[in-house]
Amino acid sequence: MDSTWEVAMAERLDHLKIAWDRREDMKLPYLSKNGRKRNYIPDFYLPEYDTYIEVKGYWTDAARYKMNSVQDTNPVKIVILESLEAVNKFTRWKLK
Repeated sequence: MDSTWEVAMAERLDHLKIAWDRREDMKLPYLSKNGRKRNYIPDFYLPEYDTYIEVKGYWTDAARYKMNSVQDTNPVKIVILESLEAVNKFTRWKLK
């Protein structure tokens, strides 16, 4: 895990008995601001819901651009949690 918030998210998913995956080879392509092909590695993938989770405690312009490009380039569902409170309050209904 890359942060304490990601650890908290894994624990929350385990508590809710939601299966999750996290692998370095799980990549979603996108284009950077300068048009370069890049890969986004999601924090979590929930196979039962075909949904990705991104835990993001702070935003930069580059990070916002990246997430918009990822969502524009890939027909996938990404839930973005922007605070530890959001992680702790996460429920299955947010996946529907």
